[in-house]
Amino acid sequence: MTAFTVHDPRRLPRSDARARLYQHENGPRTLLLPAPGSRVTALLQVGVGSHDEPETRPGLAHLLEHVLFTGSERYPDVHHFAHRIQGWNGRYNASTLDDTMAFFFTVDAEGLAPCLAHLVDMLSRPLLTAESVARERRILDAEFRTRLADPRLHRQALLARLARPSHPLARFTAGNAHSLSAPLASLTGEVRAFHACWFRAGNMTLVLQGALPDNVDSVLAETLSLLPSGPIPSRPALATAFPSDIRQQDWLWQAPQSDTSCTLLFPLPEDERVWPWLRHWLREPGRHGALGSLRATGMASTITVTGQRRRRNQGKNQGQNQGQNQGECLIELDAPGRGQECAAALEHWLARMATCGPSQWPPTMRLESPDPEGFPGPPDSALARLCYLARRLAREPETDANTLLAPPTLPDDPAWHNTLRGLSDTGAMVIDHDNGRDFTRFTPWTGTPYRAIPRQRPAATDLFQTSLALPATATAAPPSLKTLIRVPLDTEDTLRLGWRWPGDQATAVERLSVYWRLLLEHASFTSPKARVHQSGTNLILDLPAEDTALRTTLATLFAPMEAGWERLTEHQHRIWRRQHDAAAPAHRLLQVLRDRLDGVTRENQGPLSSPTSWYCAYPQAWPETWLATGLSPITARFFPDAATDTTGATAIPTGEQAIPCAYPDHARLLYLPAPHRHALDRLCWRLLQRHLAAPFYQQLRLRQQLGYWVDCRYQEEADGRCGLLLLVQSPDHRQRVLQAALAGFLENAGALLTAASLDDWQRTIRSLRAEVDREHSASGYTFEQRWNQAFYQRPAEADAELPLLDRLTAKNWRDEVLERYAMARPFTLYSIAG
Repeated sequence: MTAFTVHDPRRLPRSDARARLYQHENGPRTLLLPAPGSRVTALLQVGVGSHDEPETRPGLAHLLEHVLFTGSERYPDVHHFAHRIQGWNGRYNASTLDDTMAFFFTVDAEGLAPCLAHLVDMLSRPLLTAESVARERRILDAEFRTRLADPRLHRQALLARLARPSHPLARFTAGNAHSLSAPLASLTGEVRAFHACWFRAGNMTLVLQGALPDNVDSVLAETLSLLPSGPIPSRPALATAFPSDIRQQDWLWQAPQSDTSCTLLFPLPEDERVWPWLRHWLREPGRHGALGSLRATGMASTITVTGQRRRRNQGKNQGQNQGQNQGECLIELDAPGRGQECAAALEHWLARMATCGPSQWPPTMRLESPDPEGFPGPPDSALARLCYLARRLAREPETDANTLLAPPTLPDDPAWHNTLRGLSDTGAMVIDHDNGRDFTRFTPWTGTPYRAIPRQRPAATDLFQTSLALPATATAAPPSLKTLIRVPLDTEDTLRLGWRWPGDQATAVERLSVYWRLLLEHASFTSPKARVHQSGTNLILDLPAEDTALRTTLATLFAPMEAGWERLTEHQHRIWRRQHDAAAPAHRLLQVLRDRLDGVTRENQGPLSSPTSWYCAYPQAWPETWLATGLSPITARFFPDAATDTTGATAIPTGEQAIPCAYPDHARLLYLPAPHRHALDRLCWRLLQRHLAAPFYQQLRLRQQLGYWVDCRYQEEADGRCGLLLLVQSPDHRQRVLQAALAGFLENAGALLTAASLDDWQRTIRSLRAEVDREHSASGYTFEQRWNQAFYQRPAEADAELPLLDRLTAKNWRDEVLERYAMARPFTLYSIAG
């Protein structure tokens, strides 16, 4: 077994020397992470969650999260916070987990101070009126009934049913009308008491990342001083979540619809140094990684690994009862019905990995630190990283910025050996779905059918001896580059290739994109910068512009597909398509709309034909000979005989269309297209969204209470087409109610636009102008802008946006928007159960 050095300094993330901690005198700790750009993200975490709510009131924490957004002492209007964030071109959201609540927003940098002040007032001095509690209780119940069609809710309900009754994991945390059925006055009092108990300055942490203003220290000093001080309740230590007799069995449950995964539950390693490295090796798609080996055996093509450490000690008790700090490592595989087989393979893999000390791990496809900041979330999710840092900041009061940002330290050999050997000996608890009819037990709250089955472990494949060989490299000579439309760009290290196929080739293009993603993950020579982007029948491949790696990567991608890879590709594509078709109604309508706008059909299920056009964007400094050499491995079957004009615009759909959906909810999407694809139309539609988004949310979400998913958004396609989406999903209102609500809003929208003062129009124009200015000057925007102009053969009208914004007055813009709005003809999609 070949050894390698894990801490390759070229691969490790570097701590930003400007990152620092801010400690306010009344308790909250803040991590400042300056970053280039013009936006800033704030995440304020409160150390309380659903496991801290009273046992008699399941869902109280979730309800409090909802009600906090309905007004505060300084800003009593229900929709004031949404208006504030929208005014700074931002977005916001919140989440409630087992032991934390997180509130976050992203806005223009100039909006940090007012938006943070508003958030702090909202969290420290909320009104929490009986009216808002009643309204959000109904919305929370609607949300719960919608989620009853989501297999993940049922899996969580089963875990709660199997946990010890005294453990917080056994609680029902989603909340519904029944669990929150106390008299309104009493429930309002409980919400207020729960808030007063936990929302204290010393129980909060704040992370700021982005273009922090020069006066950020004074902003924090002024804002955080408004948070209430006071003691924080202590928490008792926890025993293990699952009794031994529960862990010694496996479990089957029945999904409300066909589930696409099985779940393995291991204890989370006690030694926290082991966890990020174990998670890395489980997800490693190369040789000896668990994912790569599972793919080679054909058992699974994807793996999701998450961990939840249920750390309950606090204050003076911190550090005691270390053996009581338990948690779960949850592994989800797209191998429904094969849970016990997968468990046997992974238990065997853990035992073999235990024999490898960290200094002697086998080589993998990328010699890099796992999860660069060690956070237990998606590695490409900036928000997950901020949540992780906030949790670290809260539980490690003696840490510093450099320690927080440093990569995880390597465990020593004994710790690694003992932990992995213990996990393999303990084994996984398998939770798999089954569509049989012999269920006699049901979970409370969700009614999920389940039953125990004997733990069985079939003979396991030695994953260390299994690997999926890469295809043989392609050898065909390339066609003449005269068929290639070249786009030299001012970029140093990116080569982008793009193909466009006819609309009936969507399924074949999807399969090809799945295959390329698998190959890029598996190949040891692939750079992490390599990416595949697919939308409809458009396929884009980004590669690092390095000659040797480029030729090797292309030769592998364009080689004939071998049987093992074909089976794996078909498996993952089938799972992906099933998940796509089973999406929630609002998601399904958005998917169908995108297909309609792209002219995509799925009638042709045959092999992929030649594309209609083929484009290449490459560094300006590349000589012609290097371009020809670098692209030489590509075979002729992906080239057209000649570049073809593909600017024939797909007709904008009109009328209404019903879309079958697996979920029982009712969803309705109204798409209002701009009349043309000109710069003026796109600017008008962006202004239209700025004026209508808040009234749409206020009327349908707050006043009419049609559902918890109410959205008004601007949508622009890369080919220059743009439109306004009005979307609502409701678990209890029928289509005729949604139809009437959307039609009524459209009828009144013209009056809303006319009634807005010229000062309001001037404010939104200034906001839009600043946003467009940032887009034109931001790093990387020129690349995307010029690429889209070439790939979609758009005229270079983007340069006209800034002059237009400077030339027209507020009255001109209002008249232009009203004129175009009157010309627009809406297209409607609506869901039907089936």
